[in-house]
Amino acid sequence: MPNSTPRKNKHLTKETKSRIYKTTLRPIMIYIAETRPDTKRLLETTEMKVLRKIARKIFLDRERTENMRNMCKVGNVIDWVLKRKQEWNSHISRMTSERLVRIARDISLRGRRSIGLPRKRWCYNLDPGD
Repeated sequence: MPNSTPRKNKHLTKETKSRIYKTTLRPIMIYIAETRPDTKRLLETTEMKVLRKIARKIFLDRERTENMRNMCKVGNVIDWVLKRKQEWNSHISRMTSERLVRIARDISLRGRRSIGLPRKRWCYNLDPGD
């Protein structure tokens, strides 16, 4: 069973592997990005690793990121996640102020914080216009 995983299977086309990536791996990555505050670098590196496997390229081939995305016909995952976060934020903004989700988003904690950098919040990745 040397060709048991789709990304190592030489008999599948790039288009098929890209579709498998879009339907299985990408939703998992997007869930992580939507629930954690700072995942931009993790998403970019994971996406490029997968796209390199699909295109059968290695890091030393020095292929540009945009070329890899065009080759596999895949959009930028960071832009897509940011758009989804903005949609969710506007959805929460339309809710009444008594809803628990809106209270959790708008809460500002009282008291002293611990020493060091403050924790990153989910809303820090949104555009200031929202």
